[in-house]
Amino acid sequence: MSSDQASSFELNTCAEEILYLLAVHGVNLLFLNPGTDSAPLQEAALALSLKKAPSPRLITTSFESVALAAAHGYWQATRRPQAVFVHVDVGTQNLGAMVHNIMRDRAGVVVLAGKTPYAEDSLSLGARSSFIHWQQDVPDQAGIVRGYAKWIMELTRADDAPRVIGRAIQMAAGDIPGLAYLMMSRDVLMQPPSMIALRRTTGYALPTPPAVAPDVLDIIKERLIVAKRPVIITNRVGRRPDGERALSRLVDLLAVPVVDKFGSVNLSTLHPMRVGSSSKSASLISEADLILIVESDVPWIPKETTLAPGVFVVNIDPDPIKVDMPLWSFPVDLAVTADGSVALTQIAGEIESLAPHSLSHVEDRRHQLAKQFNSTFGLRSGEESTDGRSVLEVKEVICALNDILEPSDLVVLEAVSNGSLVGELLERTEPDTLFTAGGPGLGWALGAAVGIKLARPEQRVIAVVGDGAFMFGVPTAALCLAAEAAAPFVTVILDNGGYRASKLPVYQLFPTGVSAAKGYVIGAQFVHPPNFVKVAQSCGAYSKLVDSPATVRPVLRRALAEVDRGRSAVIHMQIQQ
Repeated sequence: MSSDQASSFELNTCAEEILYLLAVHGVNLLFLNPGTDSAPLQEAALALSLKKAPSPRLITTSFESVALAAAHGYWQATRRPQAVFVHVDVGTQNLGAMVHNIMRDRAGVVVLAGKTPYAEDSLSLGARSSFIHWQQDVPDQAGIVRGYAKWIMELTRADDAPRVIGRAIQMAAGDIPGLAYLMMSRDVLMQPPSMIALRRTTGYALPTPPAVAPDVLDIIKERLIVAKRPVIITNRVGRRPDGERALSRLVDLLAVPVVDKFGSVNLSTLHPMRVGSSSKSASLISEADLILIVESDVPWIPKETTLAPGVFVVNIDPDPIKVDMPLWSFPVDLAVTADGSVALTQIAGEIESLAPHSLSHVEDRRHQLAKQFNSTFGLRSGEESTDGRSVLEVKEVICALNDILEPSDLVVLEAVSNGSLVGELLERTEPDTLFTAGGPGLGWALGAAVGIKLARPEQRVIAVVGDGAFMFGVPTAALCLAAEAAAPFVTVILDNGGYRASKLPVYQLFPTGVSAAKGYVIGAQFVHPPNFVKVAQSCGAYSKLVDSPATVRPVLRRALAEVDRGRSAVIHMQIQQ
C-alpha cells in the first residue's frame, strides 16, 4: 500500500500503526494473550475496525504455547507468517517447546512480546502503574528464546515501526524461515505514529529458493543414472506441493525407492515406490550404493543401520550441514545448499532430457522392487477385524480413518510412540494434507489444528494424537481457542495409558532389569488420568469414549458430522496396551 492510500485514514498511536503495518505485510491473524502491556494494541484494534483500516484479526488465546502452535499450523498451510502477542517475560516462557518446533521445522512466525514500560512519571503515557512492572523488568528477556529465534529486536521509537515490522516479516519468512521476536513496551506503543513519509511498506523482498548449481546438478544426474541400488530419503520435501510433485516425477522416471519419514505428504502413500516400513527402510539404506537425502534431519539411526562400503551420499537441504545441530555428523560426500522441491524439479528435468537407451535398466529395477514391496502390514482400509476381539488396536483406528476420511481432509499427526505404525497404515494421497510438528516439542497438534483450520476453512481438520500429547497440548485452551476462532476440528486420542515413548527406552536399556520383570515403569504410566470426555465436553465439544472395534466407524462419522455443524469433537480411543 502506498503512502497516499495510507493517508486515507488517520493513525493516532504507534500501536495502531503496528497493527496496520502487520496487515499490509500479509499478517491476517494476531493470536493475543493479553496483559498489562497489550492494552494499546487492544484499543488500537477496535479503533482501526471503526476506521475500516487494515488490521489483523485478533483472536484471544488462553495459553501462549497453543497460540504459537496455531500460528505454526497456519504457516504450514500457507507459508505466510502470522503473529502472536505474549505478555513480557512470563508470556514468553509459556511459549515453551513450541519455540523449539518453530526452529526445527523452519516455520515463519512473528512473536510480539510486551516489555516493562520505561517511564515512571505521571506525565508519561503508558508509564509504570503496578508493582509487577518492576518484577517483570528482567536483565535479558530475549535470552529466553535467544538460542531458537532467527531474529531479535526491540522497538524503542515509534518512528522505527515501519522498518522494524517490515524487517520482522522479511526475517520470519525469508531464506530459512524462523521465529522473529520483537519486544515493545506500552509507553512506546502509545507514542504518536511515524510520519507518513517514513511509512515504507514495500521493498522487503524475500529471496528466491536456492537452486542446484549446473555442475553439481550434472554430478547428481550421473550418479543417479549409474547407480544400481539408489534410495531417496526425505522428511519434509512435501511441505510444498511442488516438492511432492517433483519427487513423484523423479521416482517414476528412475524407479527409485523413497524412504518416507512421513513429516508431510512427500509421496502418495499408495505410490509403489514409497517405503513406510521402518524395517524395509533400514534394509534399503544399508544396501544402497547411492543415497539421496532431501530435507531430512535424521536420515537413519547409525546405531541401527550400517551403510554399504563405497556408498555415495548426497544431502540436499537449505542448510545441508545443519549448523544448529552441534553433533550432526552423518557421512555426506556431496552437500548441496538448495531448496528440496526446486532441486528435485531440476533433477527430474535433467533425467527427462536423456535418451531412452541410457535408462534401459530402470524397468528391471522397477519390476524387482515391485516384487520386494509386495507385502502389506496388518489391516488395510475397508477391512474389519474378524477374530472376534473386543479390544481396540491402533491399526483398526487408522484403517477406519482411511475408510472415512476424504483425500482432501487435513490430518495433523502427533502420535509419538505409534508414529511408525501410523506412517505405515495411514493413507494420504493428496499433497499438503498431512501436518507434523517438525520438532520434538510435545503438545503441538491441538493448537496447530486450529491454525490450519483458520488457514483452510473449507477443509476438515483431524488431529491424531497420543494421550500424552493431548494433555501436553493444553486441551482446555486449544478447544477454547477453536470455539473463539470458529475453527472446529476433530481430535482422535490414541490412549495407550501413559508415556509409552518413555517406557520403551527403560525396557530397551534394561532388558533384564526390575522394570521389565515387573512390567511396570515408574513415571511412564498415568495412575489417575483425567476423564478426557468430560474435559472436552466442559469446553463445548462433542466427545465419546471408544473401547471396542465395532464402534470406531460410527463414532468417527458422528464426530465429523459435528465438526461440519461447527462444533469440535474429541474421540477418546482406549487402545489395548
